[in-house]
Amino acid sequence: MFPVVPMSPSRRVVKPAEFERWVSLARKIVHQSLALQWNDSLEIYSYILTIPLAEALAIEARRAGSDTHITLMTDDLWFTSMQELSAKWLRTPSQVEIAINKAITAYVYLGGPQDARRMRSIPPKKFNANAIGNIRQDEPRRKRRVRHIDLPIGRVCPERARAYGLDYELWQKNYHAALAMSLDEIQKAGEELRSKLRGRTKVRISSNAGTNLTFETKAVEPMVEDGIISDSDLRRGFVSTTLPAGKIVCAVQPTSVSGSVGFADPVFLMGRSVKGLQLSFEKGRLVHWRADEHGELLTSLLSYGEDSGGRMGWFSIGLNPAPKPCMLDNSIVKNDVAIGFGPHPVLESSKVASKVYSDGTIGPVKLAVLD
Repeated sequence: MFPVVPMSPSRRVVKPAEFERWVSLARKIVHQSLALQWNDSLEIYSYILTIPLAEALAIEARRAGSDTHITLMTDDLWFTSMQELSAKWLRTPSQVEIAINKAITAYVYLGGPQDARRMRSIPPKKFNANAIGNIRQDEPRRKRRVRHIDLPIGRVCPERARAYGLDYELWQKNYHAALAMSLDEIQKAGEELRSKLRGRTKVRISSNAGTNLTFETKAVEPMVEDGIISDSDLRRGFVSTTLPAGKIVCAVQPTSVSGSVGFADPVFLMGRSVKGLQLSFEKGRLVHWRADEHGELLTSLLSYGEDSGGRMGWFSIGLNPAPKPCMLDNSIVKNDVAIGFGPHPVLESSKVASKVYSDGTIGPVKLAVLD
């Protein structure tokens, strides 16, 4: 029998904590995106997949002197709740979340459940009910203008890719390339475009996928989502942004919209991909739509616009040059346009009640300012 010889301290290998690979991103969010300080309280909403990033964010926020809280949701709890609980329960705001939203000064969302294929068995009315419940419980956060970062990195996973027919490796590569892009460069590009789209401006967007649409923007200050919530953003009431970053959002005069929209990008709904979507507008009203695949889901999508008469209320254009349009959300891809029905919840928050709004990216377009 051989004697046991203890390893000397100099030879002992200590495995680094998993969260350490996320420290650089966490520092970017804490110090540049949110500028957290001693008197801040940060809420981090995480799923199992994103726990290490949530830990890194909490550590960096605490190092900045902030208080932190992590809310953990699991896939099985989310799916079982959506399948078994009533629409009434899902519509009812969580009193716990309301209490948290009355206390925090900053919020980061890290993504949803992994396997979107499980969504296919859930009735559309429950998705709508759950969204309404979320809107209601988040009301204290909106009223208090709590800074909000939407970083749904937990959705970048093989299960979601299989559900929606995406190339996971390509999606992941482009997502992280977009995430690494300089926020200062995106901010500069956004400010240049904002100066062109400010005020009542007539715009035309066109593409090889069949888009030929004209509309007029409103005299509402456009919002640049550059990943940084600056002091000037806070003064304007722009308290939320996305990561990866890179888009400008403009309010549209609904009655001015005329022409056709052809979607090169799929619309991802309830675990399925709606492909080949075509929309037609006349005098601001949506008068016709069709799709090549899963068009039956569009009734749910477009019904959210009923309160606004099926009218387009805003559009965004991507600013980030790093990624290609191969992701679950392509709204940050340079020149990729998204359109939305009804008033935008941030740009025209006074016109938005507890309603669900719909939007989708249409693919890269040519944008022309006509006057």
